[in-house]
Amino acid sequence: MSTLDAADAVVPGPELTPASPRELKRLIKDWRRGRATKTLTEAFHDAYVALIGALMIGAMVVNVILKAQRTVSSCDSASCLSARTVLPWAGFAAAVGVALAISRLFGPVLASAAEGFWLLDAPISRARLLRSRLFMAVGIALVGGAALGALVSALTGSAGSEVVAWTAATGLSAAAAVSFAAAQQGAERHRLTTVASYVFGLLGLAALLLVIGIAAGWLSLGFSNDVGTELALSLAGFAVAVLLTSFAVAQLRLKQIRRTRLLSGGALVSGISGAFFALDIGLARDIVVERRAVEKGHVHPVRGKGLGLQALTWREWQRLRRFPQPLLALAGTAVVPYAADALGMSQLTPVFAALALFAALIPLLGGLRVLTRTGGLARCLPFTLTQIKLASITVPAILAAIWAVVTTAAYRGFGDGSVPRSIPDASLMSIATAAAGLLAAVRWTQAKGVDFGAPMISTQAGAFPPGLMTNLFRGFDVALLVTAPMLLRLSPFWSLLIAGIAALILLNSMDAESLRARQADQKADLERQRKQREAELIASKQRKR
Repeated sequence: MSTLDAADAVVPGPELTPASPRELKRLIKDWRRGRATKTLTEAFHDAYVALIGALMIGAMVVNVILKAQRTVSSCDSASCLSARTVLPWAGFAAAVGVALAISRLFGPVLASAAEGFWLLDAPISRARLLRSRLFMAVGIALVGGAALGALVSALTGSAGSEVVAWTAATGLSAAAAVSFAAAQQGAERHRLTTVASYVFGLLGLAALLLVIGIAAGWLSLGFSNDVGTELALSLAGFAVAVLLTSFAVAQLRLKQIRRTRLLSGGALVSGISGAFFALDIGLARDIVVERRAVEKGHVHPVRGKGLGLQALTWREWQRLRRFPQPLLALAGTAVVPYAADALGMSQLTPVFAALALFAALIPLLGGLRVLTRTGGLARCLPFTLTQIKLASITVPAILAAIWAVVTTAAYRGFGDGSVPRSIPDASLMSIATAAAGLLAAVRWTQAKGVDFGAPMISTQAGAFPPGLMTNLFRGFDVALLVTAPMLLRLSPFWSLLIAGIAALILLNSMDAESLRARQADQKADLERQRKQREAELIASKQRKR
C-alpha cells in the first residue's frame, strides 16, 4: 500500500449507540433541576399552604355531600328509591361520554412542541417514548371517573357497598373509554370515538328521563336493593375486559401516531393551561372553539337577511343553524329541574336549573363574545353598543323563554318530596330561573380579560391583578343572587325584581366601553381646541408687536 493510500484509509472509530428514551428524559429532568428558582424552604412552604387549602376545601365538600345525602335519603318511598337507583347510571354514562369527548379533543396521547422538536427527531422508539403518556391519560380518566361515580352515588343516598361498586364501575369505564380512543388515534380513526361520545351522552339523558318517569309515577321498575350493586359489578367486569383489550391495541399502535396529531394536542393543552393559569376561562373556551374551526376547515358562505339590527339577529340564527350542537346541551338542561324535583330536592331546583342553563347558553353567545372583545368592530357599526349587544342576545333570549315554558311543570311538583305550587307561582319560578341563567351567561361572556398592566394587589400568595380572582365568579354570582329568594322560600316576584335590576346594571356596564371611548375623543377635541387657542393667542401677540 502506498503512502497516499495509507493516509486516505478510514480509521474505524468506536461504535455509537443511540440513547434510550429513559436517558433522554433523565437529561431533561437534570436540565430543569439545574435551573430551579425556588429554595427547598420555599417549596415546603408552598406545599404546606396547598395542603392546608386542600384539607379545608375537602372538608367543606365532604360536609356538603353528607348533608345532601341525608336530605335525599329522607325520601324513602318506592319512587324515590327507584329513582336513586337509576341516577348512578346517568353518572356512569356522563363519565364515559366526557372521557371520549376530551380524548377526541386532545389526543389522548400527545406531546409538547419541545418534545416534537427534539425527542421525536431522535433515533429512538416512539412507542417507548409515548407509553408513559398513555399510562398517564388512562390513570387520569380512572381517577376522574371514580371521583364522579363516588360523588353521584353518594349524593343519591346509596349504601356503602353500592357507592364502592359504582365508583369502581365508573372509573374503570372512563379508563376503558380513553384506552379505546387511544387505539383509534393510533389508527387515525376518530369518527367512532365521536359517535360513541354522543351515544353515551344520549344514554345519560335517557337515564335522567327514566328517573323523572319513575318519580312522576309513569313507570314502576320494582328494583330490589341489590340490583344497583349487581349492575355496577357487571359494568365493571365488562369495562376491565375492554380496558385490557384496547390498552394492548393502543400500545401496539403508538408508533403509528403522526407527529402533527401529537403536537396539535400538546399545543392545545399548553394554551388551555396558560388560560387557566391566568384564571381566564373564557380564553380557554376561545382556544377550544378555534381548534374546532381549524378541524372543520371551511364552510359554505350564506348570504344574510334583514336590515339594521335585524341583520345581526339573523346572523346569530344562521350561526346556530350552522353549528346546532349547543341546542343538544340546552335540551339536556331542561331535564335538570325535573330530576332535582324527582330526587326530593325541590327547594334547590332553581339553583341547579339556573347553573345548568348558564353553562348551556354560553356557546350561544358567540356574537356577543366577539363584539365584547373587539370594540373596534362594534364602533364600525352605526348603532350604539347596547343596541348591538341586545341584538346579539335576542336568539339566546328566545331559546331561554322556550326553556322556561318547557320546565314550568317541574316547579309545580310531582315527586314524593316535592313542594306543590300553583300554576302562576310555577310559571314565575321558571321565568325567574331562565332569567338567572341568561343574565349569568351574558355577564360571563362579556367579562373582560385580566389586565396584567394594572397595579397589582399584594396578598400572602404574591401580587395579583385586580380582576384575576373575580373572573372565576362572574356569572355564578348573578345566578345565585337571582335564585336566592326562591331558595329562601320567598315569592318568585323578588327574584324577577332582582333579575330586572341585574339586567339594567348589565346593560349600563355593557355600554361603558363606548362611553369611555367617547370621553377619550372629547378629551382629544378639548386638547386640540386648547392648543388652537394658544396658537391664536401667540399669533395675535406677535402681530401687536
